[in-house]
Amino acid sequence: MNQPLALSITLLAFLSLAMPEANAQAPTVPAPFELTRVLDIEKRRAVEVAVNPSDVSLSCDVLVIGGGLGGVAAAEAAAKRGFSVVIVEPTRMLGGQLTSQLVPVPDENSHVEKEPGPSTKTYRALRQAVRDHYNAQPGVKPGAGKNIGDCWVSRVSGLPDVWEKAIKDRLAAYPPRRILMRHQLRSVTRYSGQERINYADIADLETGKIIRVGCQFLLDATEDGSALALAGSPFRLGQEALSEFGESLAPETANPSWVQSFTYCFLMEWQAQPGPTLEKPAEYDYFKSFGDYTLDYIYRDKAEPYSVTYKVLDKAQANGRSYLPFWTYRRLIASSSFTEKKSPVGDLALINWRGNDFHEESYLDKPVDEQVRILERGLNFAKGFAYWLQTECPRDDDPTKLGYPEMQVPADGGWAIHPYIRESRRLQARTTLTQNHLRSTDPAAKWGTAFEDSVGCALYAMDIHPSKGEPPLLSVALPYHLPLGAFLPASGPTNILPAAKNFGASRLALASARMHPTEFLAGEIAGTLAAFCLEKNLRDPSAVHDSPALLAEFQARLKVQGVLLRWDEIL
Repeated sequence: MNQPLALSITLLAFLSLAMPEANAQAPTVPAPFELTRVLDIEKRRAVEVAVNPSDVSLSCDVLVIGGGLGGVAAAEAAAKRGFSVVIVEPTRMLGGQLTSQLVPVPDENSHVEKEPGPSTKTYRALRQAVRDHYNAQPGVKPGAGKNIGDCWVSRVSGLPDVWEKAIKDRLAAYPPRRILMRHQLRSVTRYSGQERINYADIADLETGKIIRVGCQFLLDATEDGSALALAGSPFRLGQEALSEFGESLAPETANPSWVQSFTYCFLMEWQAQPGPTLEKPAEYDYFKSFGDYTLDYIYRDKAEPYSVTYKVLDKAQANGRSYLPFWTYRRLIASSSFTEKKSPVGDLALINWRGNDFHEESYLDKPVDEQVRILERGLNFAKGFAYWLQTECPRDDDPTKLGYPEMQVPADGGWAIHPYIRESRRLQARTTLTQNHLRSTDPAAKWGTAFEDSVGCALYAMDIHPSKGEPPLLSVALPYHLPLGAFLPASGPTNILPAAKNFGASRLALASARMHPTEFLAGEIAGTLAAFCLEKNLRDPSAVHDSPALLAEFQARLKVQGVLLRWDEIL
């Protein structure tokens, strides 16, 4: 698959309009990937696609691959500066973690609602739109829309379609040229002899047809960094060794196969009467032998790990304190938020627990058929936990009885259409964010490394959901900063930028930066950087980093948009 693609005279004419150099130098494909089959992650299948593009071709200033949190933030940032944007999303929903991955109760830090605060003003406006929606609904108690699920893992909650509508409303103000839903990136092509991307071939997952999209900048907002790989950008995957960055939490030996577990999240509704139980899924007894089908949770955020056995509806007692119920952990809709309190009947809860974290295999860097097989196993693992909750979970009201058949998976849309992805390929960048930038040897330090080229603020613990054979990790971090250098390739194509949880960072650092507000921040940084370079006619974004005047101007642009650059502006 390393041979150059044959280009028709018609296509060359199109490319000459999209990118002037195309007349002088023919594009080449750097892809050691299959070009005739792609993964349809929503339907967990391989799709046969055409080798040659159809008659449909597009050109744009900024091509955003991935319509998740980073992707929609990047698209809005570029489009509001007047540049043409095309978004490519493999599922039927925009929003990623908040929608298709079914985690619409975002993992955030305690400062996120401050004005000014971390992440971005745009992210906070998105959250507020969801609250406004629920507060305006009839029957909602005054103020209950602030957290309609009354969950305790987050300060805001809501259904995926409400989040998606809020996202679409924002994009409608600065509409992209095209949003290609249910499309998957097939390949990325560079100019011959140049480190610049020329165009990308996009596969229609329903028809197999290929659309060729020429672009000035390509932003990788995929959930797994696949655009970086297809473009030939050097990337990291798996756990680095202690010797690479001197991170105290890193193991002595590198483990490339250590990739965080992925999760098929699902919804359960509490019904007044027991309902039918799910069919026992494939491999249930084997999966149960792992010991993850339990309400026990081991915390590792202190010197000595400690275990809590949660109860479903009651508070648990351990270590001299009370722990709120499992059912309310990520509850999306609480019936008690409405005028007629009847909780838990009518509640809708999101299940995202150790019982559906699939750690046996990672689908990254596998052939398409293997990806399909692994994703199917991951879904069956999650179905096994739902089955266990209905049939074998100890009951609060009578420990001698097992199972909560009152918990029912909704028939329409109870399962995530995309797995919750915690770990991506990570760009090998000019600057690598590491654990050491999130910590300090000074016990009085209030924040981590204050980079001169800081482009944003973030905070969350380093939280690793382990792969097979790996110990779990939850370790505190100081408030920290994202350097512009982490978004700039150290080598490879210069006009591809990371726009999600794939910027230049060690695995430990990205275990913190993978969360909702920081992924959105990464997208807004990348989209703003692409627009800034287009305005300045800069072909290589590194010029912004290397020029003090341009860097200062770019940082000022971010601040005007509501992206704070330093924690001393917040704390």
